[in-house]
Amino acid sequence: MNTIEHSEQLINEIQNRLEENERVAEEQIEKIQNQLEEHRDRAEEQIERINHQNEKEVESSEEEIRRLEEELEQYRKNVEEQIQRLQDEAEEYSRRIEEQVERMHEQLEQTRESAEDQTEKIREQLEHNEENTEEQIENIRNRTEEYRENAEEQIERIREQIEKFSETNQNHLERVHVETRTSVEQHNEDDTLQSLISRFDTQYNERHAGYTISQTYVVNGVEVLKYSGKLLPLSETDEHYPRHEWLQTFLDKNVAINDLNDYCNVLNARDMLMRIQQKPAVWNSGLFDIPPTDNWEVYKEAYMSRLTNPEEAPHA
Repeated sequence: MNTIEHSEQLINEIQNRLEENERVAEEQIEKIQNQLEEHRDRAEEQIERINHQNEKEVESSEEEIRRLEEELEQYRKNVEEQIQRLQDEAEEYSRRIEEQVERMHEQLEQTRESAEDQTEKIREQLEHNEENTEEQIENIRNRTEEYRENAEEQIERIREQIEKFSETNQNHLERVHVETRTSVEQHNEDDTLQSLISRFDTQYNERHAGYTISQTYVVNGVEVLKYSGKLLPLSETDEHYPRHEWLQTFLDKNVAINDLNDYCNVLNARDMLMRIQQKPAVWNSGLFDIPPTDNWEVYKEAYMSRLTNPEEAPHA
């Protein structure tokens, strides 16, 4: 994977994080609003949240209570079969439950002792909840905007770096391509199928997982094929068009596969062919200068003919 593609992935990742940040912000806003609506109905839970100020601890406590209840129910169901073992374990579990119940009673007693203060605090909080909620929402929006601005700045910096990198390395890339072609001509034995697979297959699999494409094809002003999103799973593609046979077809046609990009382009062409197979309207559209036909085998043969001709390849 070259630096440009890595940078593009980084841009996508930043954008995905930005979307995730906005989604989390919306979820936090909705959660705060739901807490306001349910505050009176879940007074004990609200008090516990006020005391603990940690949602994770609340969830952990609820899960622990639920687990204990399930275990107690399970012990009751199995009491006839496991009476002796349950007698030993029931005492321990009962003790734990009693301790937790005792702690809950103590917390409840403390709550009751401080009921007036807590009630006053809750009333004050209820009175200021709307204002506090607006402040929290504003803070979340500000943080989201700040994150967006920072992300845009970072994306802009990355784009500038990509541009600089492209300019400073253009000659180098051209030289590498020339050297690669020269090396291929001097070492024909490296062009065998097994050599290509051993050189590029692992990198191709890694690149395929994160590769996305967006392309719309129009004929006479009418959209006939929209090709976008992630590529089809490799397991599905390899099942329809085994990569060994597919690669050999191109090698038999003397199609040059000099580097990882060539390797990926050749194998990714299977993806478009599989999608087109599900769209008979494309066969009759004249797209890629392929004569209209209702016969898939005829269309596929014409499509493959263009794939093996670099100047006419549909995916070029």
